[in-house]
Amino acid sequence: MDVRVGLTGDGTDEELRRLEQWLRQDRELRGVTVTALRAPDQGGEMGPVTEALHLLLEPQGLLPAVAASLGTWAGMRRRNVRVRVTSGKKTVEIDATRLDDPDEVALRIVRELDGR
Repeated sequence: MDVRVGLTGDGTDEELRRLEQWLRQDRELRGVTVTALRAPDQGGEMGPVTEALHLLLEPQGLLPAVAASLGTWAGMRRRNVRVRVTSGKKTVEIDATRLDDPDEVALRIVRELDGR
């Protein structure tokens, strides 16, 4: 399963780097390949800007673990950040500033992306 995770809001490049590190360190996600997708160079920037993260979930069945990790990460954000998770034509958007229950976020991601 291919999943794309993007952020909108305050400091998204920095937050995406933090999210990438978070996902890479999560032991439950050992079967997930995380790749930073770089935005085209706009000139005058200090370095490449991370636009989104591409997650390859192999073997299948890792979406619940990814969703749980994203829910926990989003619940710890103090900035105005929205998380957009896309797989194929399906997209889930989460407002991290209004997050009440990270577990509910995980269930919503799985339900809307995987149809469970």
